[in-house]
Amino acid sequence: MEFWRKLVDDLKIWANSPYRKSLILRGARQVGKTTAVRIFARQFDTFIELNLEQERDRELFFSGTEVHKLYNRIKIARNIDNQNGRVLLFIDEIQYSPNALLSLRYFHELMPELYVIAVGSLLEIYLARGGLEVSVGRIEYLWVYPLDFDEFLNAIGMNQLVGSMAQIPFPDYIYPILKEKFTEFCMVGGMPEAVKIWQETGDIVPVRRVQASIIDTFTDDVGKYATHDNQKELILQIMQAAYYQIGKQITFTNFAGSEQRASTIKQAFRLLARVNLFELLNPTTALSLPALPNLRRKPKLLAYDLGMVNYVVGIQDKYYGDIDLLSIFKGAAMEQIVGQQLLGMQKRYHFTLRFWVRETTNSSAELDFLIDWQGKLIPIEVKSGKTGSMKSLFIFMNSSEAELAVRIYDGITKWETLHTVSGKQFRLLNLHLGLTTKIFDYLTQPEIPN
Repeated sequence: MEFWRKLVDDLKIWANSPYRKSLILRGARQVGKTTAVRIFARQFDTFIELNLEQERDRELFFSGTEVHKLYNRIKIARNIDNQNGRVLLFIDEIQYSPNALLSLRYFHELMPELYVIAVGSLLEIYLARGGLEVSVGRIEYLWVYPLDFDEFLNAIGMNQLVGSMAQIPFPDYIYPILKEKFTEFCMVGGMPEAVKIWQETGDIVPVRRVQASIIDTFTDDVGKYATHDNQKELILQIMQAAYYQIGKQITFTNFAGSEQRASTIKQAFRLLARVNLFELLNPTTALSLPALPNLRRKPKLLAYDLGMVNYVVGIQDKYYGDIDLLSIFKGAAMEQIVGQQLLGMQKRYHFTLRFWVRETTNSSAELDFLIDWQGKLIPIEVKSGKTGSMKSLFIFMNSSEAELAVRIYDGITKWETLHTVSGKQFRLLNLHLGLTTKIFDYLTQPEIPN
């Protein structure tokens, strides 16, 4: 079964750009990069797929990067006659050939009529180590994340609900269905294979088996990027412990009980971030733009998929029954699902995701997320309860230049006008958890509904 992915729409935009360059898709393993390219390829007259994990395809690049000769070798190897129309060349597992990576530049410069996309498992690690070279400024990148809620709904056949979510304001009578399906999404997560099994069976047990297999793959990969046995052991130790720490500010010293130096643990986390298993979200203490990161403060830990967190931590049973979503895993589960969807939206909506902490050390205040978007600072809290209980949000709004704020919660979507202790007025968007992907649709309304 194939899923509609927003990535395919992004690929269409790339293909139609007059400034198109060769493209590399980046992201974690098994998030659907290759499948999305194959779906996108149906729009082309000719599709050529190479997998450089296979020696016969890798050998095509042995003799250099003269792309006209290279392209002719590829056509002969694939028995492709001279063709008319658009041609898409897809190079999978490109990390196995330095020449293939270099050829991306020359395909762009010397054969601009050819559409070229590349993907590589653990490519971030190879690039970081300097074993592979990419021509800066001559390559484009697209980041690929697990399915978001819109994509999940389409995958399980709930297209009408997706259409209803596009209505502003969201119809009140559909909220029970929205919560039901959003709860399923939170439990299953967005890894394509897990979603596929859920769509086919509606049974969490085979989904858990898929998630176990994915975890095994991630674990096996550690040996490919750890530089020595001690680092491998440390990374595995961190991987297991990190799922229990999502949504928290972490310190590298003694993380997971390790006796390694903080700098060594930090380096291990950077490797896990490069393979896109976890994200270290930087804080800012800024109250106005630019909201630069404060690297002296502790980062917040996010995973790339809540479904994998649920599996490792063992909380999938918590999603059954009439439950308060914001109580699961002491609130960390919903902060994770909002965070992972916002991470996937950064490039499309051109914002940077951070979180905010108060500058003073004798009084704590923290906002779950802060984005800089269209010249505005917009704080985002993932929180239930009354608006008056959001102490950190009111502290931030009282002193900052922000005029709009967002609370994402398990309730009816509505706007409110609120005032800080000093009398500053601001608008608060109370947005249902299931409408996180629609946040910018609400923020850009010419007339803000009451």
